[in-house]
Amino acid sequence: MKDLALLMMVGPMGDHPLEQQMGHILRVAARETIRRIMDTGQVARVILAAPDREGLEDLGRAPFPLEVDLDPGNRPFEFGTRLAELIQRHRISRLLYVGAGAAPLMSTAGWEAVLSAFAEIEEGLLTNNLHSSDWIAVAPAEIIPTRARRLPTDNAMAWVLHREAGLPARVWPRSTASLLDLDTPVDALIAAQHPQAPAALREAVARTGWDPSRVHRIQALLRTPGSRLILAGRVPSWAWAALERHAQVWTRVFSEERGMQASARMQRGEVRSLVYAYLQTIGPQRFFETLAELADGALLDIRVWMAAAGRWPSPADRYAADLFAVSEIRDPVIREWIEAAARAPLAILVGGHTLVAAGLVALLEAALHIPHISIE
Repeated sequence: MKDLALLMMVGPMGDHPLEQQMGHILRVAARETIRRIMDTGQVARVILAAPDREGLEDLGRAPFPLEVDLDPGNRPFEFGTRLAELIQRHRISRLLYVGAGAAPLMSTAGWEAVLSAFAEIEEGLLTNNLHSSDWIAVAPAEIIPTRARRLPTDNAMAWVLHREAGLPARVWPRSTASLLDLDTPVDALIAAQHPQAPAALREAVARTGWDPSRVHRIQALLRTPGSRLILAGRVPSWAWAALERHAQVWTRVFSEERGMQASARMQRGEVRSLVYAYLQTIGPQRFFETLAELADGALLDIRVWMAAAGRWPSPADRYAADLFAVSEIRDPVIREWIEAAARAPLAILVGGHTLVAAGLVALLEAALHIPHISIE
Protein backbone atom coordinates (compact mmCIF):
# COMPACT_ATOMS: atom_id res chain seq x y z
CA MET A 1 0.00 0.00 0.00
CA LYS A 2 1.78 3.08 -1.26
CA ASP A 3 0.07 5.42 1.19
CA LEU A 4 0.37 3.31 4.36
CA ALA A 5 2.59 4.81 7.08
CA LEU A 6 3.86 2.86 10.08
CA LEU A 7 4.11 4.98 13.22
CA MET A 8 5.79 4.00 16.48
CA MET A 9 6.47 5.96 19.64
CA VAL A 10 9.16 5.14 22.18
CA GLY A 11 9.27 6.59 25.66
CA PRO A 12 12.18 8.01 27.66
CA MET A 13 14.95 5.68 28.78
CA GLY A 14 14.63 6.80 32.41
CA ASP A 15 17.34 7.26 35.02
CA HIS A 16 17.16 3.97 36.93
CA PRO A 17 19.22 1.05 35.54
CA LEU A 18 16.10 -1.14 35.33
CA GLU A 19 14.30 1.52 33.28
CA GLN A 20 17.29 1.82 30.97
CA GLN A 21 17.49 -1.95 30.50
CA MET A 22 13.78 -2.11 29.71
CA GLY A 23 14.15 0.86 27.39
CA HIS A 24 16.85 -0.93 25.40
CA ILE A 25 14.71 -4.07 25.19
CA LEU A 26 11.76 -2.07 23.88
CA ARG A 27 13.91 -0.40 21.25
CA VAL A 28 15.29 -3.73 20.07
CA ALA A 29 11.75 -5.16 20.00
CA ALA A 30 10.58 -2.12 18.03
CA ARG A 31 13.38 -2.53 15.49
CA GLU A 32 12.59 -6.21 14.96
CA THR A 33 8.85 -5.53 14.65
CA ILE A 34 9.45 -2.75 12.13
CA ARG A 35 11.75 -5.05 10.15
CA ARG A 36 9.12 -7.79 9.98
CA ILE A 37 6.44 -5.31 8.95
CA MET A 38 8.65 -3.76 6.28
CA ASP A 39 9.43 -7.23 4.92
CA THR A 40 5.77 -7.48 3.89
CA GLY A 41 6.38 -4.84 1.24
CA GLN A 42 3.07 -3.17 2.15
CA VAL A 43 4.33 -0.14 4.09
CA ALA A 44 5.59 3.01 2.36
CA ARG A 45 7.36 4.72 5.25
CA VAL A 46 8.25 4.42 8.93
CA ILE A 47 7.99 7.29 11.41
CA LEU A 48 9.49 6.94 14.87
CA ALA A 49 8.58 9.46 17.56
CA ALA A 50 10.96 9.68 20.50
CA PRO A 51 11.65 12.09 23.39
CA ASP A 52 15.34 12.35 22.41
CA ARG A 53 18.03 10.34 20.66
CA GLU A 54 19.06 8.35 23.74
CA GLY A 55 18.96 4.64 22.98
CA LEU A 56 18.17 5.15 19.30
CA GLU A 57 21.36 3.33 18.39
CA ASP A 58 19.30 0.19 19.01
CA LEU A 59 17.17 1.26 16.05
CA GLY A 60 19.97 2.81 14.02
CA ARG A 61 21.09 -0.59 12.74
CA ALA A 62 17.70 -1.20 11.19
CA PRO A 63 17.82 -2.15 7.48
CA PHE A 64 15.02 0.23 6.47
CA PRO A 65 14.52 4.00 6.07
CA LEU A 66 13.42 5.63 9.30
CA GLU A 67 12.04 9.13 9.86
CA VAL A 68 12.78 10.21 13.45
CA ASP A 69 10.50 12.90 14.88
CA LEU A 70 11.63 14.16 18.31
CA ASP A 71 9.00 15.14 20.88
CA PRO A 72 8.78 18.88 21.62
CA GLY A 73 10.69 19.66 24.78
CA ASN A 74 8.65 22.72 25.73
CA ARG A 75 5.49 20.99 26.94
CA PRO A 76 4.39 17.90 28.90
CA PHE A 77 3.82 14.79 26.79
CA GLU A 78 0.17 14.10 25.94
CA PHE A 79 -0.36 11.04 23.78
CA GLY A 80 -3.40 12.23 21.82
CA THR A 81 -1.96 15.67 21.13
CA ARG A 82 1.35 14.20 19.98
CA LEU A 83 -0.35 11.62 17.77
CA ALA A 84 -2.50 14.27 16.10
CA GLU A 85 0.56 16.43 15.50
CA LEU A 86 2.43 13.54 13.84
CA ILE A 87 -0.50 12.64 11.60
CA GLN A 88 -0.88 16.21 10.42
CA ARG A 89 2.83 16.95 10.03
CA HIS A 90 3.53 13.80 8.04
CA ARG A 91 0.22 13.94 6.14
CA ILE A 92 -0.76 10.41 7.06
CA SER A 93 -4.01 9.17 5.53
CA ARG A 94 -3.69 5.44 6.20
CA LEU A 95 -2.02 4.64 9.51
CA LEU A 96 -0.59 1.54 11.14
CA TYR A 97 0.22 2.44 14.74
CA VAL A 98 2.18 -0.16 16.71
CA GLY A 99 3.30 0.26 20.32
CA ALA A 100 7.05 -0.20 20.82
CA GLY A 101 6.52 -3.39 22.84
CA ALA A 102 3.51 -4.67 20.91
CA ALA A 103 3.40 -8.02 19.12
CA PRO A 104 7.10 -8.97 19.41
CA LEU A 105 6.24 -12.56 18.41
CA MET A 106 4.29 -11.63 15.26
CA SER A 107 5.96 -13.00 12.14
CA THR A 108 6.26 -11.32 8.75
CA ALA A 109 3.55 -13.68 7.50
CA GLY A 110 1.32 -12.62 10.37
CA TRP A 111 1.78 -8.94 9.57
CA GLU A 112 1.25 -9.64 5.88
CA ALA A 113 -2.14 -11.15 6.69
CA VAL A 114 -3.04 -8.14 8.86
CA LEU A 115 -2.06 -5.61 6.22
CA SER A 116 -3.77 -7.53 3.42
CA ALA A 117 -6.98 -7.45 5.45
CA PHE A 118 -6.54 -3.73 6.12
CA ALA A 119 -6.02 -3.06 2.40
CA GLU A 120 -9.65 -4.04 1.90
CA ILE A 121 -10.84 -1.43 4.41
CA GLU A 122 -11.49 1.99 2.91
CA GLU A 123 -12.92 3.45 6.08
CA GLY A 124 -12.56 1.78 9.46
CA LEU A 125 -10.07 0.27 11.83
CA LEU A 126 -8.40 -3.07 12.42
CA THR A 127 -6.94 -3.81 15.85
CA ASN A 128 -5.75 -6.59 18.12
CA ASN A 129 -8.02 -5.52 20.99
CA LEU A 130 -11.02 -3.21 20.75
CA HIS A 131 -11.00 -2.43 24.48
CA SER A 132 -7.24 -1.96 24.89
CA SER A 133 -5.41 -1.69 21.58
CA ASP A 134 -1.67 -2.36 21.35
CA TRP A 135 -1.64 -1.97 17.57
CA ILE A 136 -4.23 -0.49 15.25
CA ALA A 137 -4.64 0.29 11.55
CA VAL A 138 -6.88 3.28 10.81
CA ALA A 139 -8.33 4.89 7.69
CA PRO A 140 -8.83 7.76 7.34
CA ALA A 141 -6.18 8.74 9.87
CA GLU A 142 -7.33 12.35 9.60
CA ILE A 143 -10.20 11.50 11.96
CA ILE A 144 -7.80 10.91 14.86
CA PRO A 145 -6.96 14.60 15.55
CA THR A 146 -10.68 15.28 16.11
CA ARG A 147 -10.54 12.93 19.12
CA ALA A 148 -7.03 13.79 20.35
CA ARG A 149 -8.16 14.90 23.81
CA ARG A 150 -9.96 11.60 24.31
CA LEU A 151 -6.75 9.60 23.85
CA PRO A 152 -4.71 9.62 27.08
CA THR A 153 -2.87 6.48 25.93
CA ASP A 154 -2.59 4.32 22.82
CA ASN A 155 -4.72 1.65 24.51
CA ALA A 156 -7.80 3.88 24.18
CA MET A 157 -7.50 4.41 20.41
CA ALA A 158 -9.66 1.58 19.07
CA TRP A 159 -12.48 2.08 21.58
CA VAL A 160 -12.67 5.85 21.15
CA LEU A 161 -12.44 5.78 17.34
CA HIS A 162 -15.11 3.10 17.14
CA ARG A 163 -17.55 4.18 19.85
CA GLU A 164 -17.16 7.96 19.62
CA ALA A 165 -15.91 8.67 16.10
CA GLY A 166 -18.10 5.97 14.55
CA LEU A 167 -15.42 4.11 12.59
CA PRO A 168 -16.38 0.51 11.75
CA ALA A 169 -14.12 -1.84 13.72
CA ARG A 170 -12.67 -5.24 12.99
CA VAL A 171 -10.80 -7.16 15.68
CA TRP A 172 -8.03 -9.47 14.54
CA PRO A 173 -8.36 -13.13 15.67
CA ARG A 174 -6.73 -13.62 19.04
CA SER A 175 -3.31 -15.23 19.25
CA THR A 176 -0.28 -14.97 21.48
CA ALA A 177 1.55 -13.28 18.61
CA SER A 178 -1.08 -10.58 18.14
CA LEU A 179 -1.78 -9.95 21.84
CA LEU A 180 1.53 -10.22 23.69
CA ASP A 181 2.82 -6.80 24.74
CA LEU A 182 6.08 -5.99 26.52
CA ASP A 183 5.16 -3.70 29.40
CA THR A 184 7.45 -4.99 32.13
CA PRO A 185 10.57 -7.13 32.63
CA VAL A 186 8.54 -10.27 33.34
CA ASP A 187 6.83 -9.90 29.95
CA ALA A 188 10.26 -9.67 28.33
CA LEU A 189 11.50 -12.75 30.20
CA ILE A 190 8.45 -14.72 29.04
CA ALA A 191 8.79 -13.53 25.44
CA ALA A 192 12.48 -14.46 25.37
CA GLN A 193 11.59 -18.08 26.20
CA HIS A 194 9.18 -18.35 23.27
CA PRO A 195 10.39 -20.06 20.07
CA GLN A 196 8.95 -17.27 17.90
CA ALA A 197 10.95 -14.55 19.66
CA PRO A 198 13.48 -12.78 17.42
CA ALA A 199 17.07 -13.74 18.24
CA ALA A 200 17.92 -10.08 18.82
CA LEU A 201 15.19 -9.82 21.47
CA ARG A 202 16.45 -12.94 23.24
CA GLU A 203 19.96 -11.53 23.24
CA ALA A 204 18.79 -8.16 24.57
CA VAL A 205 16.97 -9.84 27.46
CA ALA A 206 19.93 -12.12 28.19
CA ARG A 207 22.29 -9.12 28.39
CA THR A 208 20.31 -7.70 31.32
CA GLY A 209 21.28 -10.60 33.55
CA TRP A 210 17.70 -10.90 34.79
CA ASP A 211 17.02 -14.27 36.38
CA PRO A 212 14.58 -16.42 34.33
CA SER A 213 14.39 -19.20 36.93
CA ARG A 214 10.92 -18.19 38.15
CA VAL A 215 9.64 -18.42 34.58
CA HIS A 216 11.22 -21.86 34.26
CA ARG A 217 9.57 -23.03 37.51
CA ILE A 218 6.12 -22.01 36.25
CA GLN A 219 6.77 -23.74 32.92
CA ALA A 220 7.74 -26.91 34.81
CA LEU A 221 4.42 -26.78 36.70
CA LEU A 222 2.53 -26.42 33.42
CA ARG A 223 4.17 -29.63 32.22
CA THR A 224 3.39 -31.53 35.43
CA PRO A 225 -0.05 -33.22 35.59
CA GLY A 226 -1.87 -32.49 38.83
CA SER A 227 -0.03 -29.26 39.61
CA ARG A 228 -2.04 -26.55 41.33
CA LEU A 229 -1.98 -23.00 39.94
CA ILE A 230 -3.51 -19.71 41.07
CA LEU A 231 -4.30 -16.89 38.63
CA ALA A 232 -5.23 -13.52 40.10
CA GLY A 233 -5.93 -10.12 38.60
CA ARG A 234 -7.29 -9.14 35.20
CA VAL A 235 -7.51 -12.72 33.94
CA PRO A 236 -9.49 -13.00 30.67
CA SER A 237 -11.73 -16.02 30.14
CA TRP A 238 -9.85 -17.01 26.97
CA ALA A 239 -6.53 -17.32 28.83
CA TRP A 240 -8.08 -19.51 31.51
CA ALA A 241 -9.80 -21.59 28.81
CA ALA A 242 -6.48 -22.14 27.00
CA LEU A 243 -4.92 -23.31 30.25
CA GLU A 244 -7.81 -25.70 30.90
CA ARG A 245 -7.57 -27.18 27.39
CA HIS A 246 -3.84 -27.72 27.21
CA ALA A 247 -2.45 -28.25 30.72
CA GLN A 248 -3.46 -30.91 33.22
CA VAL A 249 -3.37 -28.58 36.20
CA TRP A 250 -5.86 -27.70 38.91
CA THR A 251 -6.61 -24.01 38.69
CA ARG A 252 -8.02 -21.36 41.01
CA VAL A 253 -8.92 -18.12 39.23
CA PHE A 254 -9.61 -14.79 40.93
CA SER A 255 -10.48 -12.49 38.03
CA GLU A 256 -11.24 -8.89 38.91
CA GLU A 257 -10.96 -5.31 37.67
CA ARG A 258 -10.68 -6.10 33.97
CA GLY A 259 -10.82 -2.80 32.11
CA MET A 260 -9.79 -0.74 35.12
CA GLN A 261 -7.66 1.54 32.92
CA ALA A 262 -9.85 1.67 29.80
CA SER A 263 -12.90 2.52 31.93
CA ALA A 264 -10.88 5.16 33.86
CA ARG A 265 -11.82 3.50 37.17
CA MET A 266 -8.15 3.54 38.11
CA GLN A 267 -7.82 7.24 37.33
CA ARG A 268 -10.91 7.97 39.42
CA GLY A 269 -9.67 5.90 42.37
CA GLU A 270 -12.53 3.40 42.07
CA VAL A 271 -10.55 0.14 41.80
CA ARG A 272 -11.62 -2.48 44.34
CA SER A 273 -10.05 -5.89 44.83
CA LEU A 274 -11.23 -8.77 47.01
CA VAL A 275 -7.78 -10.37 46.82
CA TYR A 276 -6.11 -7.15 47.93
CA ALA A 277 -8.65 -6.75 50.74
CA TYR A 278 -7.70 -10.22 52.00
CA LEU A 279 -3.99 -9.38 51.70
CA GLN A 280 -4.54 -6.22 53.69
CA THR A 281 -6.58 -8.03 56.34
CA ILE A 282 -4.16 -10.86 57.15
CA GLY A 283 -0.88 -9.25 56.09
CA PRO A 284 1.59 -10.19 53.35
CA GLN A 285 3.38 -12.96 55.23
CA ARG A 286 0.24 -14.93 56.07
CA PHE A 287 -1.27 -14.13 52.66
CA PHE A 288 1.54 -15.80 50.74
CA GLU A 289 1.68 -18.67 53.22
CA THR A 290 -2.01 -19.23 52.42
CA LEU A 291 -1.28 -19.21 48.69
CA ALA A 292 1.35 -21.89 49.28
CA GLU A 293 -1.23 -24.01 51.11
CA LEU A 294 -3.57 -23.76 48.11
CA ALA A 295 -1.20 -24.05 45.14
CA ASP A 296 2.21 -24.97 43.80
CA GLY A 297 2.47 -21.79 41.74
CA ALA A 298 0.81 -18.44 41.14
CA LEU A 299 0.64 -15.78 38.43
CA LEU A 300 -0.35 -12.51 40.08
CA ASP A 301 -1.35 -9.29 38.36
CA ILE A 302 -0.32 -7.02 41.22
CA ARG A 303 -1.19 -3.83 39.32
CA VAL A 304 -4.74 -4.40 40.55
CA TRP A 305 -3.47 -4.38 44.14
CA MET A 306 -1.42 -1.24 43.51
CA ALA A 307 -4.45 0.56 42.11
CA ALA A 308 -6.71 -0.67 44.93
CA ALA A 309 -4.15 0.51 47.48
CA GLY A 310 -4.03 3.92 45.83
CA ARG A 311 -0.28 3.73 45.38
CA TRP A 312 0.88 3.62 41.77
CA PRO A 313 4.68 3.44 42.05
CA SER A 314 7.37 4.60 39.67
CA PRO A 315 8.33 2.42 36.69
CA ALA A 316 11.55 1.54 38.51
CA ASP A 317 9.60 0.22 41.52
CA ARG A 318 7.19 -1.73 39.32
CA TYR A 319 10.06 -3.30 37.38
CA ALA A 320 11.96 -4.12 40.58
CA ALA A 321 8.85 -5.75 42.05
CA ASP A 322 8.37 -7.93 38.96
CA LEU A 323 12.02 -9.03 39.17
CA PHE A 324 11.85 -9.66 42.95
CA ALA A 325 14.68 -7.12 43.34
CA VAL A 326 13.58 -6.30 46.88
CA SER A 327 16.46 -3.96 47.71
CA GLU A 328 15.60 -1.79 44.69
CA ILE A 329 11.96 -1.16 45.73
CA ARG A 330 11.48 2.21 47.42
CA ASP A 331 7.76 1.94 48.20
CA PRO A 332 7.66 0.28 51.65
CA VAL A 333 4.27 -1.38 51.18
CA ILE A 334 5.14 -2.96 47.84
CA ARG A 335 8.56 -3.96 49.17
CA GLU A 336 6.81 -5.81 52.01
CA TRP A 337 4.59 -7.67 49.48
CA ILE A 338 7.57 -8.79 47.41
CA GLU A 339 9.65 -9.77 50.45
CA ALA A 340 6.82 -12.05 51.57
CA ALA A 341 6.31 -13.42 48.06
CA ALA A 342 10.03 -14.19 47.73
CA ARG A 343 9.96 -16.20 50.97
CA ALA A 344 6.85 -18.17 50.06
CA PRO A 345 7.38 -21.87 49.26
CA LEU A 346 5.71 -21.82 45.84
CA ALA A 347 6.61 -20.66 42.33
CA ILE A 348 5.39 -17.09 41.81
CA LEU A 349 5.45 -14.63 38.94
CA VAL A 350 4.16 -11.10 39.50
CA GLY A 351 3.48 -8.46 36.88
CA GLY A 352 0.66 -6.73 35.07
CA HIS A 353 -2.19 -7.62 32.73
CA THR A 354 0.00 -9.29 30.10
CA LEU A 355 1.24 -11.85 32.63
CA VAL A 356 -2.23 -13.32 33.24
CA ALA A 357 -3.41 -12.94 29.63
CA ALA A 358 -1.22 -13.41 26.55
CA GLY A 359 1.79 -14.04 28.78
CA LEU A 360 0.10 -17.10 30.27
CA VAL A 361 -0.62 -18.52 26.81
CA ALA A 362 2.96 -17.78 25.73
CA LEU A 363 4.18 -19.72 28.78
CA LEU A 364 1.95 -22.61 27.76
CA GLU A 365 3.16 -22.62 24.16
CA ALA A 366 6.81 -22.59 25.19
CA ALA A 367 6.44 -25.12 28.03
CA LEU A 368 4.39 -27.63 26.04
CA HIS A 369 6.12 -27.03 22.67
CA ILE A 370 2.86 -26.03 20.99
CA PRO A 371 3.60 -23.62 18.11
CA HIS A 372 0.22 -21.92 18.19
CA ILE A 373 -2.57 -22.28 20.74
CA SER A 374 -5.97 -21.30 19.39
CA ILE A 375 -7.50 -18.62 21.62
CA GLU A 376 -11.29 -18.49 21.59
